[in-house]
Amino acid sequence: MCTEDLILLSVFIIMAKTRDKILESAWTLFSEEGFEAVSVRDVTNAAKVNLASVSYHFNGKDGLIQEIVTKALVPLNKHRVRLLKQAGDEAGNIEKVSLEKIIESYIKPVVCPEEYGSSSKMISQLIARSLINESASVPKAVMVSFRDVYQIFSIALASQCPDIEPSKAVKNFMFATGAVFMFNSFSSLASKASEDNLDFKDDNFLEDAIKFCTAGFKYT
Repeated sequence: MCTEDLILLSVFIIMAKTRDKILESAWTLFSEEGFEAVSVRDVTNAAKVNLASVSYHFNGKDGLIQEIVTKALVPLNKHRVRLLKQAGDEAGNIEKVSLEKIIESYIKPVVCPEEYGSSSKMISQLIARSLINESASVPKAVMVSFRDVYQIFSIALASQCPDIEPSKAVKNFMFATGAVFMFNSFSSLASKASEDNLDFKDDNFLEDAIKFCTAGFKYT
């Protein structure tokens, strides 16, 4: 390899490291303080890189947020599909997976994000972002991952709920599981606000959530 090639390789390595530093710092800050509260300067100061590097690598804060959203939600959806496929393998095929297992496969990645390398704080911030700005743009990769999730989960739901119109089954599914996501994000606030400082999120949370969603789905 000639000297010029070595120089170019060194530059690419440095650029990649700078990009990784920015993403790591942004992930930490956004998780702790939220997307709106953190500035580009906050991120670059934490990463110890030049302010202009965010514009270079991500075309500004919006682009950086899009990258973080992708980094958080694509693995979450892949884990959902992975869990459902595992349940399908155990049951014989996807169409034999119980409603309880379908719901567990969908909500567990949100309740236990550390299993696939994410964090509860980041998931909570993403939910909060959706509540604050419903029109927030969604990266293409994230939309594709959600499409994959709904396709495979719709197949499993249709098998378990043959008497419910497919779109209605998915709607019921969203109603039931959505309550868990909200609880997962705001139960700590409710605990602090209660006079007895109750711990709403105990060791049986996931099990209770699955039972609640299953009952709610069947009720609707």
